[in-house]
Parts: sequence; C-alpha cells; structure tokens
Amino acid sequence: MDIFLAAFITLFVIVDPLGTSAVFPSLVRGQTKPQVLSIAIKASIVAALILVLFGIGGEALLHYLGISIPAFRIAGGLLLFVTGFRMIMGYHDQDQVESEKSIYQDRSDVAVFPLAIPLLAGPGSMTAALLHMTNVSSTFDKGMVVAAIIAVQIISFVSMLGAERLVKVFGSTGSTLLARLVGILMAAMAVQFLIDGLTQIIL
Repeated sequence: MDIFLAAFITLFVIVDPLGTSAVFPSLVRGQTKPQVLSIAIKASIVAALILVLFGIGGEALLHYLGISIPAFRIAGGLLLFVTGFRMIMGYHDQDQVESEKSIYQDRSDVAVFPLAIPLLAGPGSMTAALLHMTNVSSTFDKGMVVAAIIAVQIISFVSMLGAERLVKVFGSTGSTLLARLVGILMAAMAVQFLIDGLTQIIL
C-alpha cells in the first residue's frame, strides 16, 4: 500500500487532473456528448498505456536511442508550447476548426495530442512512472505502481467529463476567453518544461 500511495501521490501532482480538465472544454468545443465521452476515454486509456509501457521499458528504450531525460522534457515542452500558442491564436475556436477541416479532419486526434501526450502522460509523469517502476523488484509491487497509474487516469477521466459543464456556465464568449487564458497557462507550463530540461543539462 505504501508503494501505491507513493506512486499515486507523485503522479497525481505531476499529471494534475484538475489542471488538465481546465484545458479540456476548449479542446472539445463543438463536439457532441458521445464525441466528448469518446475523446475523454481515449485520452485516459492512451495515457495509462503510455505510462505503464514507459515505466516498464522506458529506461532501456531511451538508453538504446541515446536520449536523456532532460532532452525528453525539452521535447515535451516544445510540443506543449505549440498547442498553447495555437489556442491563444484561436485555432480551437469553432470557426477556425470549420475553416481548416481539410487540414484537421479528425477532431478526435486531440485525445492523443495534446491530452494524452503531453498533458496526461508528459515527460514528468513518464519519468515518475519509470522511477517508481525501477525502484521496486517484485511483480506485486510493480502491480501497485500500475494500479496507481490507472487510478490517476480514472480521476483524470472523471475530471474531464465534469469540466464540460464549464462551457455551459461561461457561454460562448466566456469559453473563448477561457481558451485564450488556458493557452497562456499552457504555454507557461511548456516554458517550465524547457527550463527544467535545460537546467538538468547545464547542471
């Protein structure tokens, strides 16, 4: 149980399901309820699979590819910054989506990027999953880490579905303003990822 709690608390803080839920309404604007449900389910499942698989084989994979954890953080930060910038510029507004259908046909893609990666399963959470998994040896203990990963993603799923109500509360104009603000926060999170990665490389 101690192993489960340690992994759960670490991942919950890093993944920040409530923070991700603030982004969710902006990413699924204009979608029907079944589509929103499908996106939330897909994002949670993909994120959970990524964290479990990376926790088990991530160290060997990064070592084989010659990629360091700081470099992994920087890459995640760059991806997140692109998403934040596009939200600030109104890419996720409904009129923008309609005008760019030829470029962005499948709106369910937001379930994979940026929801699953890098929000629900970013460099920080992937690193945490890897560290917790390598710190235990028995199959049961590894199962506890996997259970913690799944528990955090279930909370993320519930948070995303509840966040849909924000759209109704704020209305169209308020939701647009919220999307811009969230985009700024997301860009700031991305910069922090970059700073953390660069700091680890320099120090």
